[in-house]
Amino acid sequence: MSAYEPHSHTETHRTEPLEESGKIQMRRHPFVSESHEGSPAFEWIVLGVVACCTLLAVLRHQMAATIIISVAAIVLGLLRIILRQRSPWKVRSVGFDAFISICWGIGLLSTFFSVWLLL
Repeated sequence: MSAYEPHSHTETHRTEPLEESGKIQMRRHPFVSESHEGSPAFEWIVLGVVACCTLLAVLRHQMAATIIISVAAIVLGLLRIILRQRSPWKVRSVGFDAFISICWGIGLLSTFFSVWLLL
C-alpha cells in the first residue's frame, strides 16, 4: 500500500509527502471517501423526500411538508444510532449525526406548531 491509501476502512487520515527546505516530511490529511461516508442511493432517497416536501410547501401544504421532513430527520437519527457504522447515512460521528438529526426534527416540529398556535 502506498502512503496515499488507507490501511484500513477505519483510518480517518492519510499521509502525503511534503517537501520543505530539501527535507521530505509527511503531512496528515483527512481521508474523505464516499465509500466510507454512506450510501449514495440512500442520499438520493433523502433528496427525494426533501424535494417532495419542497413541492408540498409550494403547494401550500406546509403542515404536511413540515411533518414529513421532521419525521424523516428523526428516523435518520434513530437509524444512525441503531445501525452505527453500517448506517447508510453518515456525516460525522454517530453521536453527532444522531443528535443533529433528532434535535433538528423535534426543533422544526416545535417551531412550526408554536407559530401555528399563535396564528
